[in-house]
Amino acid sequence: MQFVVSYPKSGNTWIRLVTAAYALEDVSADDFMHFDKDDESQVGNVMRFGDRTKYHYQAVSPFPIGPLDFGTEVRLRPAAMMLLERDISETTTQRPILAKSHHLNGDVDGINLWNPAWTDRVVNPVRDPREVCCSFAAHLGKSYEHTAQIMNEPKKTLGDRSADGEVHHLIGTWSQHVRGWLSAEEIPVHTVRYEDMRANPVKEFYDIFDFLDAPDLTVERVENAVRKTSFDRLQKVESEHEFTESMDHQDKFFRSGKTDGWKGELPVRLVRKIEKDHGDMMNALGYGYL
Repeated sequence: MQFVVSYPKSGNTWIRLVTAAYALEDVSADDFMHFDKDDESQVGNVMRFGDRTKYHYQAVSPFPIGPLDFGTEVRLRPAAMMLLERDISETTTQRPILAKSHHLNGDVDGINLWNPAWTDRVVNPVRDPREVCCSFAAHLGKSYEHTAQIMNEPKKTLGDRSADGEVHHLIGTWSQHVRGWLSAEEIPVHTVRYEDMRANPVKEFYDIFDFLDAPDLTVERVENAVRKTSFDRLQKVESEHEFTESMDHQDKFFRSGKTDGWKGELPVRLVRKIEKDHGDMMNALGYGYL
């Protein structure tokens, strides 16, 4: 399987949308903007795959997974991922298909969250943590200060099985997440900065599709996929149709797409906190300080 794995609000959904547009050349631009992951449309079929779906875990568990703790989820994960791999292989949809994940690259109770037996390639978008804080806060419906604290919690998980029907993602801290994927050895990983995708989307997505060994790769085909899923178009259509991955409290899923909006949003004290918490990895990725 091929995955796109990121810390939340780092470009995961955008990459999957552009990939869907690349795979489904005959689908109109509007079809990429308003769809349901549970419908039978071509776009819904491409976008529906991810490693948090309750079905895959329940199918391999002899007990109801509702009461199970996170450690038990992890023990079920290898079998659940083999089932997910089967589901993806049986779809007739064009390739590439990227499964969504926010899991960090690491172990839980001695069990590796990622196994080369079912992980072929990983696209790993990263984003300036100061901008992540602004976007993640809006997504969670939390304050900037609370979100900055979340971004520095080593064992932080996301997910509420009772509320959204999905199992958990272990995201850890922003630095922990970035470091884990930058240091991956057994799995091929293509790390790309969100800021570079915004500045030069055709080049960066061409490199992504080249990494994924996408069929019939041409600059023109990438340009068409990027055009169908441009951020301005996403925002326009979302103003008319709620995006399927938005949270109930969110006004907009595609909030701004900015790369430096944090300069006018985050209080200086929180900017300094984020830089103190994550300075080493920010330097490694080329994110400078004010």
